[in-house]
Amino acid sequence: MSLALLSSCDIKAHAKSLGFIACGLAKAEPVEGDAEALFHRWLEHGYEADMEYLRRNIDKRLNPKLLVPGVKTIVSLAMNFMPADQQPAISLYAQGKDYHDVMQERMQMLMEAMHLQGRCFVDTAPVMERYWARRSGIGIITQSGLIAVPGYGPTVFLGELFLTSETDAYDEPLPDSMPRHLGWSDLCPALTPDGLDANRCISYHTIEHHGLLPNEVRLRHTFYGCDRCLRATPQFAESRPTAESAFQPSEDLLKMKAEDWERLTEEDYRKLFKGSAVKRAKYDGLKRNIERWLKDNKVGVSK
Repeated sequence: MSLALLSSCDIKAHAKSLGFIACGLAKAEPVEGDAEALFHRWLEHGYEADMEYLRRNIDKRLNPKLLVPGVKTIVSLAMNFMPADQQPAISLYAQGKDYHDVMQERMQMLMEAMHLQGRCFVDTAPVMERYWARRSGIGIITQSGLIAVPGYGPTVFLGELFLTSETDAYDEPLPDSMPRHLGWSDLCPALTPDGLDANRCISYHTIEHHGLLPNEVRLRHTFYGCDRCLRATPQFAESRPTAESAFQPSEDLLKMKAEDWERLTEEDYRKLFKGSAVKRAKYDGLKRNIERWLKDNKVGVSK
């Protein structure tokens, strides 16, 4: 393996050409400071609900060298997902194609073009994505716990390259500019000083949770995911439509109304959400959500 230092400028320039709106580099070191303690407190509270995978590989989550032996540099990347047109019943991030596929493909292209050695991750491994996004200087952690990229706000997907070479320069975290005038409940009832409580999170219940929805869950706006904490974040005002066509909703999705959702068949579901992150909820789960959404909004055509 070559010992030559990677060019941070070249990596950033090529990342921009592939559609990434932010790219930063950090040394691959164990997670430090309050972030480690906060993660342990979050687990102690049981805020992960039944997402048991978050309790696995904690050592690797907190030390990148255990996840990828020999890693020296972590490159954090962001793509803007804010759609120009929106289907209001679906969370903003899921309007277009599955971000896992889109991001992974672009990151692999970046690694191949730059002859980079290592691995790439898009929300599929024990990686503290927001921590590394902040450490690499591509954004700040907002009061709602989201990453906001200057000029784009919190409507961004994150991905990481774990590289086995060092770079000629590393980035510094941006100065925090977290507003303190907002209370947690102003942002979202599921937010606490120690992070998001998934047990009270609509996104968790409509995507990750299997079985019946708890009676206290109310689906007033979306039936897949939730954008409350996103929209309530002051930096949301910086969000702007993405130029990435993969994250735009299809015409068929935009045309869906309450009566169409109520009549949604499994075949309709497969066609409408082919290649979409919405398929994570599966047809039965989505129908469960739609029924609650129709009931909570007192709409629908069936009696």
